[in-house]
Amino acid sequence: MSQISSFPISTEPAIRSNLYKLFSLGFRYPVPEVFKTFQNGTYLKNLWDNINALPHLKTIHVQQFELSGKVQGSLGGVSFEDFVIKYVSTFDIGTPEPPCPPYEGFYRSESRAALMLSISKFYKHFDLIMSKKEGRRELPDYLCAELEFLHFLTFKETQAKIDGNPEFLRGYLLAQKDFLERHLIQWIPKFCESLQNSARVPFYALLARITSMFITGELERVTSKVTMFS
Repeated sequence: MSQISSFPISTEPAIRSNLYKLFSLGFRYPVPEVFKTFQNGTYLKNLWDNINALPHLKTIHVQQFELSGKVQGSLGGVSFEDFVIKYVSTFDIGTPEPPCPPYEGFYRSESRAALMLSISKFYKHFDLIMSKKEGRRELPDYLCAELEFLHFLTFKETQAKIDGNPEFLRGYLLAQKDFLERHLIQWIPKFCESLQNSARVPFYALLARITSMFITGELERVTSKVTMFS
């Protein structure tokens, strides 16, 4: 998904947008500089600081110390190379498939081709195209692509709110509601469950758990906001 600039993190939708970006960053193939933030606690601190700034996520707040302490300890002494091996063996390779593939199509009963077409229509409506990594185009149902799409929508929600444009604001909220209902809420809890059962990397089990709770809260939040426009 193409990159966009960011507003100062001051309004509620801007914080939510930042969280979507952080979740996407957390699940991407690790690179040394990002792994360092996992290991030294900077990434989780940033994540929790944003979560704690949103009162409607209080069900996640109360689990902060219990969850973070266990995970932070599990990263101590782990080399970047070993972390990458665990990442690949969890998300990328396996027989007949990886233990926890980060793609919606693996968790839905519908045909994957139909799902990817549905997702692509959302992206196309907002003139977004899939990013290319090392010459390969990401698939529409990739977890990070879906999270970055919601990062984009909440960014645009922020912009519409600042501009005082209720028509655009409603449109971006409705798009979030539809995409969450039709896609992420349908498979992220299952993806989260597969990671809890696999437990190869406690960091990702935690991240998936927080992501699952976050999108559940997000759907409730945007649904109530859309209702206000009715």
